[in-house]
Amino acid sequence: MNSESHPGCNLAVLEDFFSDYSAYLLSSGCTTLRIEKNVRRMAKRFGVDCVMTVMPKHIEIMLSRGGEADTRMAYWTSGVNFYAITSLSRLSWKVAEGKLGLDSARRCLAAIKSKARMNIVFVTLAAAVANASFCRLFRGDAWAMLFVFLATLGGFCVKNKAVRAGFDSRVACLIAACLSAIIACGPHIFGLGATPDVAVATSVLYLVPGIPFINAFSDFINGHYVCSMSRLLSALETTACLGTGLVLADYILKLQ
Repeated sequence: MNSESHPGCNLAVLEDFFSDYSAYLLSSGCTTLRIEKNVRRMAKRFGVDCVMTVMPKHIEIMLSRGGEADTRMAYWTSGVNFYAITSLSRLSWKVAEGKLGLDSARRCLAAIKSKARMNIVFVTLAAAVANASFCRLFRGDAWAMLFVFLATLGGFCVKNKAVRAGFDSRVACLIAACLSAIIACGPHIFGLGATPDVAVATSVLYLVPGIPFINAFSDFINGHYVCSMSRLLSALETTACLGTGLVLADYILKLQ
């Protein structure tokens, strides 16, 4: 039988597939528990024992079968991608249920990795609308919502351009937060509307690192303390940067 239909596939080929698969899941923002479950689900189907060590920046996988063993270390390189997490989880179930063999699974993984990311213009507009909605949720008026929308557009664009230009992500976050807060001070400067403070306070909410905070809590609950603390510290760094941006904007404009 070939590797497409027989669980006993070549161990080195399986290692390459699992390391590539797990590293892409990690980089896409997946929780450690889900990575382990997905990989072990497929490993069981292929008739191998799997031992994983998930670290903040890399994954070490050891597969064994009988007296044979192989180890790989994979590093993550991309950014958060919910489409990839969902698609890769579905892929693991198809493999576990026998609907896909190794060759087909590898082709599916390659197709998922090569899929173009969502258009940045759409993402920017969606983030701006969402942040303006948060402003309304906190009882911001129409003027506050308008300036939060503009602040998010400006900050989001500057952050992306700064990261692409090679700036550290934390520096990019600080710059974006400062710019967004300055733009959101429009109602306060020009005396527009009745909720200028709400506009400033909600202008940087799009920078809040929700995914790292959630993943840190999930990893902590499931005993992955190293990953949990790494993600928590990373999230706190970003939070400190956006807070510093707010303070810097207040210092520049000297608003009281």
